[in-house]
Amino acid sequence: MKKIFVILAFVLFLGISTLIQRENSSFYKVFSVASPLKIYIDYNQNLIFDEHNAFLIKDVYPITSLNLTQEQKFLFNYFENELAINTLKNKYVKLSDNELYIDGKNYKDILINSDFFFDESTKAKVNDVLKKYNVDNYLIYNIKSKKYHHLNCEKGKQSKNYKLINIKDLPSDSKPCGYCHLNKTKLQQKNIIIQKQTINKSITNGNIKIFFLDINSVNKPDNRCINNVCRALKAEIDNANDSIDFAIYGLNSQPEIINSLIKAKNRGVKIRWVSDFENKEIKYYPDIDKLKINLPDYNTNYQNNKKNGIMHNKFFIFDNKKVWTGSSNITSTDLTGFNANYTVLINSEIAAEYFKKEFEQMYNGKFSIYKKPNNNKPIRPADNTQITILFSPQDKIIRNYLIPLIENAKSYIYAPVFFITDKQILNALISAKNRGVDIKIINDATNSHSSYTIHKQLRKAGIKVKTENYAGKMHMKSIIIDGKYSTIGSMNFTYSGENKNDENVIIIENKEIANYMKSTFLAVWNKIPKKYETFDPRAESFDSIGSCYDGIDNNFDGKIDKEDEGCKKY
Repeated sequence: MKKIFVILAFVLFLGISTLIQRENSSFYKVFSVASPLKIYIDYNQNLIFDEHNAFLIKDVYPITSLNLTQEQKFLFNYFENELAINTLKNKYVKLSDNELYIDGKNYKDILINSDFFFDESTKAKVNDVLKKYNVDNYLIYNIKSKKYHHLNCEKGKQSKNYKLINIKDLPSDSKPCGYCHLNKTKLQQKNIIIQKQTINKSITNGNIKIFFLDINSVNKPDNRCINNVCRALKAEIDNANDSIDFAIYGLNSQPEIINSLIKAKNRGVKIRWVSDFENKEIKYYPDIDKLKINLPDYNTNYQNNKKNGIMHNKFFIFDNKKVWTGSSNITSTDLTGFNANYTVLINSEIAAEYFKKEFEQMYNGKFSIYKKPNNNKPIRPADNTQITILFSPQDKIIRNYLIPLIENAKSYIYAPVFFITDKQILNALISAKNRGVDIKIINDATNSHSSYTIHKQLRKAGIKVKTENYAGKMHMKSIIIDGKYSTIGSMNFTYSGENKNDENVIIIENKEIANYMKSTFLAVWNKIPKKYETFDPRAESFDSIGSCYDGIDNNFDGKIDKEDEGCKKY
């Protein structure tokens, strides 16, 4: 009986095995994935690899077949291969009507339904996919060393332990690769040049011209007068016939501007100027001494300096007809495109008159709280434009003008700022956010680590704040609201800016100008990785592109480039 039972069991086993073999006869093991569209399978079902056993996927195209940048090709090639390997590795596939199936699904459909492949019917999705996977948002991450590399870093690519990772998913204990940082800097400069070709450097509307200087448009500060902002200033100096009055916070490494001023004086132009007082032991703007020697008709706020206020204006008045002003100091960092700035040239005798009244007070020794209000009224230099010219501290610009604009905002508020500490603005922005206004702020890295900054409080309230990650500074002090209002000036959004310093702010009501400034803001916003909405890079570190190679003490700690702790290689 026992013998019969064993025989029956054996027969049953053979029957089941035969059924399984027959069931599996149409399934083939995947030997290897040469590419997402070329798969080696065990056609002979003998578990012996054969070079001729390749299955080709037809009528499907990878994103990398398009004309992409080197970084895009590397990024998408990684995702294409990852998708194929994760889908097919160590699996059995079925063939039917020259189609390959995995787990009951057509492999071709799996590819087409992903972001990384398309066919003739799904070509339209490609542009959206390229926007979705921005190369600036991805890094090479070495799992073993915990170092991250730029997508262009050969050292990062050569490692066997890397994966591509979104910046927002970067582990907190990761470290930057010192080797690829300089290459990354060069790449970013290249990208900036491309952006500059698509974003106008200036816009003219009637008697107003706005100049935009993008952050790190140049790799290092430059003492040459080579861009449109500096050339515009020099041209006005060279063309002045009767008078030039100017108020500047500082002047340094701009010999062409100095020489043009001296030449203007020599041809009979009356030149007067005022500047901030500098401590004799600390000279951030040593070329002020050259002005004092060659243009002796000046005054400084020596007395006011004792009250901790600064003469922070940056404006020129030409022949009592034109005004050049904005956030740019007359320096090799601000007039060259190393720092980001807005500047405006206004062709208006009334505007010149308003600035002249302010200048005369300072020239005659009245600075800061000692000045009298000018009681200026809004002016219309063009039919479709109204501008309001304001001065600190007498006009209380934040309280009386900026807060009402923020409180009445309905659609969006975009603000590129060097420093923001004012609690009135904090509360007004949070209220605007709570009523549905889209708010985006770009903050400078230098000041993001100050104990006075309010940008972290804004983030806690759900407001998007990015800290720039470039060697140059986000030196703008502007607000753009609802495609209608925009501001340009010298005043940081601080208590001192409103209540102590000598400053000027121009509020422009013009749709074309507001939309132009919005486009330049968004260009800067989009090139700063999303990572910096929650992480504040140090001004002199490998996180701030170019800051370890620019010859500048970016964080004012007395150490430059590799001497700084943030720039020492790991």
